[in-house]
Amino acid sequence: MTNRIPIASPVRTAAIVNRYFVHAKKNLGQNFLVDLDAVQGIVRAAGIEPGDQVVEVGPGIGSLTEQLLLAGGKVAAYEVDHSLPEILANELPEKVDGQDLDQRFKLIMKDVLKADFATDLAGFFDLSKPVKVVANLPYYITTPIIFNLLESSLDFTSLTLMMQKEVAERLAAQPGSKVYGPLSIAVQTQMSVDLALEVGHASFMPQPKVDSAVVVLTPLEKPADVGDRKQFNRVVKLCFAQRRKTLANNMKTLLPDKEDREKLLADLDLGPRQRPEQLAISDFIRISQAIAEMNK
Repeated sequence: MTNRIPIASPVRTAAIVNRYFVHAKKNLGQNFLVDLDAVQGIVRAAGIEPGDQVVEVGPGIGSLTEQLLLAGGKVAAYEVDHSLPEILANELPEKVDGQDLDQRFKLIMKDVLKADFATDLAGFFDLSKPVKVVANLPYYITTPIIFNLLESSLDFTSLTLMMQKEVAERLAAQPGSKVYGPLSIAVQTQMSVDLALEVGHASFMPQPKVDSAVVVLTPLEKPADVGDRKQFNRVVKLCFAQRRKTLANNMKTLLPDKEDREKLLADLDLGPRQRPEQLAISDFIRISQAIAEMNK
């Protein structure tokens, strides 16, 4: 069937909701995106070109999926809502650029946090080539999905993710910002962060109480050498344990002895009364490495 009105339009979304008696599930963090400009903005931010291999997380009723396909992408989508496969099969275009839908789209009914990308994508993607990840993420699970993707074996050139605006701002935050913290540092040691566009709450159905933003994460050519990443993240998290306290006070768990803390900070040319949000990522790397040396 030929669908002339995009799924992302409010009229088409409403028609789909009524036809299939589907509704956005709060427990899955679902909100249907009903703003074609925003959807196309996500596709542009991701730089989707003909032939691109795209992993989508949470296709929903297909608003973003449809535009990824029309831009030339070959899409493998992870979904957990078992009420949606029928909708996607019926509402996505039967043919895209002369190809049947099943040649361009694969639905994987699995939680992306449990994905085995090599197995899931084998036979559909050319795994010798990289992919682009595009997703409209549920607010409640944004951070776990980001870290799952960063730690996975998936060879991606970019992650283009829509999320709660507040989280997006934390990802992009720089030293001195009130929202700069462990999340900013953990991501920025591995990825460049670009705030691509903002999407207001009125662009969704039902409307959430907060606005969203689209972030493009691109792997750094040379990720920061943080040593043991698990230990580094622990050090950073403890340094930010209480934002209103000084760095020295927050480091009590890491170094219980006051003289040890003062000596370490002095050796690193860091003031004991500095607050954690004032430090650059390189400072946290030096702190983590120094603590690791002391614990040998």
